[in-house]
Amino acid sequence: MRIAVFDVSHWHFPLYIPVLTDPGITVVGICDSEGFAGPEMARRLNCPLLSRGELLNLDFDFAMVFSRHSEMAATARMIIDKGRPFLIEKPCGLNTAEVAALLQAANKAGIFVTVPFILRVSDLARELSQNGSLSPAGFRHLSFRFIVGSSSRYETNGCKWMLTKATAGGGSILNVGVHFFDLLESLTESRIISVSAQTRTFREDIDIDELAMFTVTMSSGQIAHVHTGYLYPGTPDDQREFGFSVSHDTAYLQGFADQIVVKSADGVSRSATVEYNTDEFYPIFFRDALARCRAGQRPLVGLEEAQRALSVVEAGYRSAQQDGASVAVSLI
Repeated sequence: MRIAVFDVSHWHFPLYIPVLTDPGITVVGICDSEGFAGPEMARRLNCPLLSRGELLNLDFDFAMVFSRHSEMAATARMIIDKGRPFLIEKPCGLNTAEVAALLQAANKAGIFVTVPFILRVSDLARELSQNGSLSPAGFRHLSFRFIVGSSSRYETNGCKWMLTKATAGGGSILNVGVHFFDLLESLTESRIISVSAQTRTFREDIDIDELAMFTVTMSSGQIAHVHTGYLYPGTPDDQREFGFSVSHDTAYLQGFADQIVVKSADGVSRSATVEYNTDEFYPIFFRDALARCRAGQRPLVGLEEAQRALSVVEAGYRSAQQDGASVAVSLI
């Protein structure tokens, strides 16, 4: 399979490289509109570094899109017009209107498009459903806290555009919170219908949220909390803080460090070591996506799920502007 990669300076792109060196995979070319990581990635992948137009004109079987959020939709639309399947990083566009237009265009053209909401293939998702043994309707309350490295890491990694709402669309909740909104809807098999939110920005020179606390209500009546931030003093071996607590009518589940503790309704507890490093699941998701594409199957996660998650973010931002008033989520 011949793969073209658009805009390799995105901080997630290196996580996919193990798949790009799999047998049968050839990277035919890359582009880098940020002018940061391109030469090094071209060397690592032994492929040409091209302009976006040159890359688009190549003959490829599958594309990957990592453009800045304000350019994602335009890049994706060119690939749809070329008739090629692709993976596109979230949020897939600057707003729900852009993602909705992409979804409509991809559906009309019959193009396979997948969005790496990698928690779907994570140990976390497996444990929270207890391998499918916990009923979706039985969840009572779910709370997730995901605090990643400081906002300055985007400047260090050549992605300063992530700190401006005009080019990023939002901050921590848009960047990492969408994974949990998708996970919530997957676990409960219900939609998020309303949100109450508060956000904070601590640096005076940026205008995206460095802290966000969202309380969401599911259509099934369950309530959940998602707390994100760019506040953790990350190091290469310790990049983020992650924790959760989940109440189900048959068990209570808690996660921290690399552990999960499950206490059943009858008081019996067990604990286990779990991989919570989300970086580990990008290759798993990508290999699954390529297999589904080759087999002519639907993607595990696509633009519809991305649009739904982004609609929660947008409703939350409106709520934060209204001092946390409950705001209905536009149903897709």
